[in-house]
Amino acid sequence: MRELLIRLYKPALVAVVCVTVLSISLLATRGLRKDYSLRAFVASNSPAYEELRQLMDEFVSNEFALIAVRAEDVEPAATMEFVERIASEVAGLPQVQRVTSLADVPALLRRVLGDRLRNHPLFVDNFVSRDGKTLAILLQMSGENAPGPVRRETVVRLREIVSAARASWPEARIVLAGPYVTLIDMYDYVDRDLRVFSTAAFALVVVTLGLVFRRFAPALFALAVSASATLAALGFASALALPTALITQMIVILVVVLSVANCVHLAVAEEEEFVRAPFYDWRERSRRVLGRMAAPCIGVMATTAVGFGSVGISSITPVRNFGLLMVVGLVAALVSSLCVIPWLAIARPAAAHADSRSTLADGLRMVGVWVNPHRVGVLIASLAITLMFAAAIPWLKFESDFVKSFRPESEVRRSYAFIESNLSPTGSMEIVVRRADGASVMTAEAIGAAKTVGERAVATFEPVRKAQTVADILSMDGFDVPFAEIDPKTKLGAMRRLFDQVTLSEIMRNFVNAAETALRINLRVTEGVQVRQKLEMASQLRTMAQDVFGPDYNIQITGLYYFHATLVSELWRDQFRSLGITVAAVFVVLMVTLRSVKVAMIAMIPATLPVVICLGAMGWIGIPVNMTTAMMLSVAMGIAVDDVVHYLWRFRAALRETGDYEMALRTAHGSVGRACVFTTVVLALGFWILTLSEFLPTAYFGGLLGFTMCGALVADLVLLPAMILIFRPFGTGRVVAAIDTPL
Repeated sequence: MRELLIRLYKPALVAVVCVTVLSISLLATRGLRKDYSLRAFVASNSPAYEELRQLMDEFVSNEFALIAVRAEDVEPAATMEFVERIASEVAGLPQVQRVTSLADVPALLRRVLGDRLRNHPLFVDNFVSRDGKTLAILLQMSGENAPGPVRRETVVRLREIVSAARASWPEARIVLAGPYVTLIDMYDYVDRDLRVFSTAAFALVVVTLGLVFRRFAPALFALAVSASATLAALGFASALALPTALITQMIVILVVVLSVANCVHLAVAEEEEFVRAPFYDWRERSRRVLGRMAAPCIGVMATTAVGFGSVGISSITPVRNFGLLMVVGLVAALVSSLCVIPWLAIARPAAAHADSRSTLADGLRMVGVWVNPHRVGVLIASLAITLMFAAAIPWLKFESDFVKSFRPESEVRRSYAFIESNLSPTGSMEIVVRRADGASVMTAEAIGAAKTVGERAVATFEPVRKAQTVADILSMDGFDVPFAEIDPKTKLGAMRRLFDQVTLSEIMRNFVNAAETALRINLRVTEGVQVRQKLEMASQLRTMAQDVFGPDYNIQITGLYYFHATLVSELWRDQFRSLGITVAAVFVVLMVTLRSVKVAMIAMIPATLPVVICLGAMGWIGIPVNMTTAMMLSVAMGIAVDDVVHYLWRFRAALRETGDYEMALRTAHGSVGRACVFTTVVLALGFWILTLSEFLPTAYFGGLLGFTMCGALVADLVLLPAMILIFRPFGTGRVVAAIDTPL
């Protein structure tokens, strides 16, 4: 293969350039598909999503936005007039199905309810605070059927209207919140981070490589390969129209830093070959570099691709797309880097000088010397540290609150805090009730049972702050008659004098479907509880509702609150399956690459321990498991094993040359050890850039992966050589199989 690459490196470079240009063309003409909907999070066969979609189709859409206005020292009439003005503006937006506020209450109903209006269950905490100083406008949105750009444009227009309202009345506190807005905010934060951190990552690569190699060519080599690989992955996404809104940022950062890490190993190898034989021409030097590095680079990229590819078993659409596109980017990086090696050799000036006897190399050799007499102690200490971190894994927290994805000082968090302190929580859990025989649920028995379930839910579960049912609508005529004593149809007939037929039908659709075969019980629920507690509460609510309604009714739990909890739960379950696949696949790749079962088993230990330590750190620090951090298990292992492969490959080659384990250890530390340090610096700094993100899952993801890479470096340079010296997996002396046969 190396002869073919050297002979055809120019056509190969042309092919790489053509793929890059094609990707740029696709991105310029078609762009990346951005799906700003809940559908983008799930597989088409997700039961939780299908139940949520059915809820939105049968009843009023569960997607809403909320504008709240609070004026401390202003007459209520003035605030009401201001609310009416905002409501009339937002009502004209294309995705707003219905706008509701206290201003919409008919005059006749105001007279009927009188002072009870503000305290009625349908109004208090929904449209007016208990102290009467906060008024809210509820915007029922069109839901999942709208295209992504239209949804985003609607939120942009809402923000413009709210900004204008704040400017016209600075004395009032005006906030915009709600699931419909938060979803778009999340995408906007990710887009903004992409622009900032992509630039920062490339700048970091230039600076780091400049400091490491003190030459321009290696930096240009790494940048060209990483840019080409990144564009190939994104161009592939554009060609297949894969939605990438939430994962583009991570793809760019990860492909860049992993491509650069691979290039660093190749550049260090090229430098060492030059030091060893500076009189070789570029062809011979390229031949030697490829003969020495092609196999470990292929093995490294294979293990990393396995780690990313295994997340593709997830039922979550962004996670599947993330795994696929990372595999495409890694393959493109591998091919590009091997094709460009001849250019790297050509670009080295004849008078250039490189000295492998650097301070870093000497320091690393001293580490190798220290490990030898302390190898047993290193193994015991590593085991103790791992057990200490593993003990904290049961403390992991699972979080599905999207609002907590934003930093506490962000406008999103502050808006939600304001809403929850003055009005009802925005989280909603829904109980949908149907008769088993499909008959009408508009009976006194069913409506009374729904009211009972709502009251018990509020009394039983601390997070449930408010319950609303069709009984609240039927009590708006001012006559508090028990449902068992009057037919609901008669009640509705009496209410037609308060509302026109169209308005009454729209109000009823909140709690009864058009066919009158399903009732909806809406529970307003606070966040701050973990996923496991949410799912347990949902199970208990189902049991409670079933007990109240009896065996003639079927009970279903849904709503955004429940859906987000199932999403994180399913993702975490998928990731453990993914980790199992990763461990098995990585072991097979290591066994094939290193041609030894024993060596592969030893390699798995330093590759696995950093992942355990990372999970334990999450438990100790309290970093929650969410949609982003849940992907780290397989990804971290796939990355952590890279330097293990390079180290073992170089160690075995050095052992063949020297016939002595201690000498091979010093050689490997001074050679591939430098490359491992350089790649860890690039990887860790690249990941740690993400900690500056305003989107906390991204910040956690980057910080934890950077921490894992540092742990992996210590394992590679301390634990791995200690295990090699203890178990001597390569036999003794020069009697070792030749694994570095040129490809």
